[in-house]
Amino acid sequence: MSQPMNLVVYLARAGLGSRRSCDELIRNGSVTVNDKVVTFPREKIDPEDVVLVDGEPVEARELRYFLVNKPRGVASTRRDPHAERVIVDLVPNGRILFPVGRLDVDTTGLIVLTNDGVLANRLMHPRYGVPKTYVARVRGKVSRRALGTLRQGVDLEDGLTSPAEVNLKKQSAKTALVEITIHEGRKRQVRRMFAAVGLPVEDLHRRRYGPIADKGLEPGGYRELAGDEVEALRRAGEEVAAAVGGEVEGPPVLLAAEAAPVPEAVRAAVPAVPAQGDPEPESEGAGSV
Repeated sequence: MSQPMNLVVYLARAGLGSRRSCDELIRNGSVTVNDKVVTFPREKIDPEDVVLVDGEPVEARELRYFLVNKPRGVASTRRDPHAERVIVDLVPNGRILFPVGRLDVDTTGLIVLTNDGVLANRLMHPRYGVPKTYVARVRGKVSRRALGTLRQGVDLEDGLTSPAEVNLKKQSAKTALVEITIHEGRKRQVRRMFAAVGLPVEDLHRRRYGPIADKGLEPGGYRELAGDEVEALRRAGEEVAAAVGGEVEGPPVLLAAEAAPVPEAVRAAVPAVPAQGDPEPESEGAGSV
């Protein structure tokens, strides 16, 4: 930080949540600046100021957020000795970023890359994640019964899935296009759901991740998320944290370039997900299909 900025912006850039939640932290008296409690969100913060939240130091840093339209054949991990390309190589200086969730190598579509560990943990909760919308080309005729089963929940080997939003977009002689929205993130979940109702998936594309859509983003393309899009993701992550409630099992996973401690007020609201580091190739985690 080289120029003064509003305290609420400072906290958001420190990865403490949306501006709305940071505003609440300030007004609740959780924030001190140079050992003085500050309750005015637009208080100006200078580079030399010391900011504490619940007694722990926080520092605004450069948080980066990119949206990538993953093409087929690219692994959605930071390293994979068996893949020709990995997702972080599609973005300049992408090696300091982490993918939020996974898509298997044959699935195309949207992945968010970031170094914001608090946000990533919230978005990747395996059962209460943000909604993710896919378009699947499946083999066979899609019956009303199959649609009903998908909407109500499919009994898989790892348990009953949560209800999904499902719409038949097009039916041809041998294949169909089906749009499905899920909130969970089990391994290859969408493919397994369709297989369970007799509709093998031929192609699968994730067209929406939470509040972010793929409009205008070509396969293999990327763009930096705008401020309002990042704010929308943060709010979506806070909704996940609210849904999780008392399920928190530990502190959030730290991603690249995250060494600072996470204040208690934020830690208590962040659902824990499995430590990610550099996952094993093809060991798809939260958000994978």
